[in-house]
Amino acid sequence: MKMGSEDSSDGPAKAGAQAALPLGPGPRRNDPRERPLWAREWWREVFRAMARPAVRRMGMAGKMLVSLLPAMLAAASGGGGRPAEGAGDAVDWGYEGPGGPENWAFLSAEFALCGDGRQQSPVDITGYEKGDVGSIRFSYSGDATAVRNDGKFVHVDYGPGNTFSVGRRAFELRSAHLHSPSEHRIDGASYAAEMHLVHEGADGDLAVVGLLFRLGEPSPVVQRVLDAAPAAGAAAAGGVGLNAGLYAPGGGGCYRYDGSKTTPPCDEPVDWYVMREPKTISVEQVDGLLALSGGPNNRPVQPKGGRRIIACEGAMA
Repeated sequence: MKMGSEDSSDGPAKAGAQAALPLGPGPRRNDPRERPLWAREWWREVFRAMARPAVRRMGMAGKMLVSLLPAMLAAASGGGGRPAEGAGDAVDWGYEGPGGPENWAFLSAEFALCGDGRQQSPVDITGYEKGDVGSIRFSYSGDATAVRNDGKFVHVDYGPGNTFSVGRRAFELRSAHLHSPSEHRIDGASYAAEMHLVHEGADGDLAVVGLLFRLGEPSPVVQRVLDAAPAAGAAAAGGVGLNAGLYAPGGGGCYRYDGSKTTPPCDEPVDWYVMREPKTISVEQVDGLLALSGGPNNRPVQPKGGRRIIACEGAMA
């Protein structure tokens, strides 16, 4: 999870002279070794991106766009053409403009899987087959330890003691957050919102439970999140009234498939369990979510490829 150059000339070059390329602010330099460190790193990432399969499939127009992307991002952030230091940690990804999902893979070397991954999420859940994934159990009872608003999502964090089990495998609930509209589709249909319950196993494996919401009656759990949400960039610890037991679905089975995180760095694999029975959410609550995130915060569906999706009836408790 990785981020061309183009020769130009205003006329015939003088004999024995090599045309210099402008590399951003500062003097023109012919010897690459004399270029500033930021310029060398900039072009190294661009050349790496040009060699990636996703970019090769884009043709010349796509390659030209990739070559200009660093400058576009720097200009948009007021950087005057110079990439930020420590860009791997400070890339401003989002859901529209130069930092939108279609460009995530080019923003940082750490985000390469967003473009090259073979089992990316979300997907349109279709072509599924009936199957058994084992008994599914939600043992949730603990209260949230903190609520954080990073401007893209409101994250509700949990400590140990809230377990999601599938067969003999157990995962601890780490956090919950909401997307609007939904990220996953079911047979081509989108939903008003989707909650992700992010779990981690003792071995570090991730399992995410997706809860879909259709328009209808207000959702008590969504309202609790809206009421507890701090201002963008802020966090609140303790006493937020968000017991994990509020999230546990009542049944109805799930869709199980192998996927990824839906936000950079788009790590894979992730075990996905999208609950088949949607909950309800009101129009006012959807508006509240969109206000917190500054607009839609859903990644477009990704190619399913040859992945199997199992529609499980599985008993839930």
